[in-house]
Amino acid sequence: MMENAALPDANKTDAPADAPAAATLTPKLKKPCANCPPLVVPRRGYTPTRPSCIECVEKHLGAALVLLTEAREGYAYRLRAIGHLFEAEDESQEWPDLHAAIREARKAYQADGALPDWEVLAAEFVRHRPAL
Repeated sequence: MMENAALPDANKTDAPADAPAAATLTPKLKKPCANCPPLVVPRRGYTPTRPSCIECVEKHLGAALVLLTEAREGYAYRLRAIGHLFEAEDESQEWPDLHAAIREARKAYQADGALPDWEVLAAEFVRHRPAL
């Protein structure tokens, strides 16, 4: 271990001198939703930033609903709820009316704390959800 004493901290290691160098870490993509499209493709004259997935929209709206309900009870979930509303907004780009409704709800909540009208969002969502 004495040979490490003269090295800068960034170069110190407990590995033997003849050990192979560590491989570069590569981030793994998250497991995609089974129903998410594989690619982002132009739709109706625009290119969304990510594939739209109605199940993912539902998941993020549900998470935001739970977090905002708990935030009213004093839990510090404001940022998480805003994040889920944004994710739902981002996932809904294929459906402009749903996308706009979620965006308006998120911006209103961020600006003045107005809770989303969940009935309006649910009605808009149901219009785009395939029949179960």
